[in-house]
Amino acid sequence: MSTTESTRTARTVGLPAWLQALVVAALTAAGAGLGLVVRGVVGWLERTVDGSPGPLRIAAQLPVGVAVGVLAVVGLVGGIVLVAAWQDEVAHVTVDGEHVELKAGGHRRWIAAAEVGEVFLGRGGELTVLDRQGRLLAAAGTDGVPRARLVEAFTAAGYPWRGAEDPHEAEFVRYVEGRGDVGDEAARLLRERAVARAEKRGPTARDLRLRLGEAGVVVRDRGDEQEFRPARHNG
Repeated sequence: MSTTESTRTARTVGLPAWLQALVVAALTAAGAGLGLVVRGVVGWLERTVDGSPGPLRIAAQLPVGVAVGVLAVVGLVGGIVLVAAWQDEVAHVTVDGEHVELKAGGHRRWIAAAEVGEVFLGRGGELTVLDRQGRLLAAAGTDGVPRARLVEAFTAAGYPWRGAEDPHEAEFVRYVEGRGDVGDEAARLLRERAVARAEKRGPTARDLRLRLGEAGVVVRDRGDEQEFRPARHNG
């Protein structure tokens, strides 16, 4: 496939614009609605819990029309911030016959088609790309992303799509420090990643996950714990 043909057939899938607009509109409308009833809400809070948030008390002192406008703007800004954070966390992927480009969580990964061994949706619908040695190349959540469009994009470009379940599900085991079922380097990275997760350092945890993948250990999360499996050759 030529570069021109590849560019022409590229498909990009991410959080739909209509869904982003719907969330922003819903929060804007909710803010405006709160402006209409804020005096009643503050009065009810004062009677039942003997207090109310300061911003609500301030809004309750405004004329109703002004309160509606102010809280609508607050809802609008809150919606934009929420959508931006959501969009940053989930997969935004461009697929053609020569490469996959995946952006999520502040990371952007370019993967040549020849590197890709398997693509599937793992636990929780996580888009997962493995190389031909079974090592993790990229992974990202898909909450709100049209999964049917992801399937269509990868299959149309000829990638080895394995479905909506992890084909290696049975191979994962819970990591227990000191058990000795991984090498020293992998154990060190798993310990570092556990600390990063506990400290809510998401980008660091994602980096360590990819480093573990490069070391031949595929890791994923189950609540506060980590599960892992050795990479398997994908042919």
